Amino acid sequence: MLHQVTLDGGLGFCNQVLPSLLPSGYHGPLVVALDSNVLIDLQQHGTALMNDDSLPDEVEADAAYLEELDGLADILNVWLLRDIRFVVTPRSKTDAKKVSERFLERRLPSIEALAESLAFQMGDWTISAPSDGPAPTPVGDESGLPEGADRDLVLEAQAIGAHVFLTRDRLVLDRTVLVGPAMALLSPAGLEAYLAAAGVQLFLGGTCGSDGCPYTGWPFPAPDMGKWGGLLSILGSS
Repeated sequence: MLHQVTLDGGLGFCNQVLPSLLPSGYHGPLVVALDSNVLIDLQQHGTALMNDDSLPDEVEADAAYLEELDGLADILNVWLLRDIRFVVTPRSKTDAKKVSERFLERRLPSIEALAESLAFQMGDWTISAPSDGPAPTPVGDESGLPEGADRDLVLEAQAIGAHVFLTRDRLVLDRTVLVGPAMALLSPAGLEAYLAAAGVQLFLGGTCGSDGCPYTGWPFPAPDMGKWGGLLSILGSS
């Protein structure tokens, strides 16, 4: 269901155009699992990114971090009108419950908000988001990371069928060694650069136009705007 083409999700993507991200023959949404650092970025800076407002001085002074936030802003703008499905997995919830009350108050509502947006894109409110279920059974293995939350999150993302695990953690990006179903590990700037190079735009690009493509003659230029509510509600909520 997470990968099903729906009108409410908007225009999706095809393997022929994004071969490094999507399985062979695939036509559908781009499923992106979020690491906790990206979720926090959305909370802390999301409003400024979406409104093109100034960021705090310490952020503006960090060129590498600023590049990642710019990439995240571009991905958010594509998400508004294209079928990118942001997900978090159960380990995100269990981690949140182990830390401070402030973290609990902020992060868990954000996870629920993402689930709300996902429900609109799937067009079915009876289907649970990945964050609401038990830890999925691994479908592959990972040998480059130490035991702990990072490794668990990567394996959970792979198990639910995410196409991309989005993170700013250099340890995860540089050391992860996955076997099993393919899944790209990218930073926001890396994913944005890949989509831009493939010609993905708000209303076009990213699809193949073949006879069997479900997006050929797509009837709606934009998704159900209801999907915006959940995600946009968490921006700037840190």
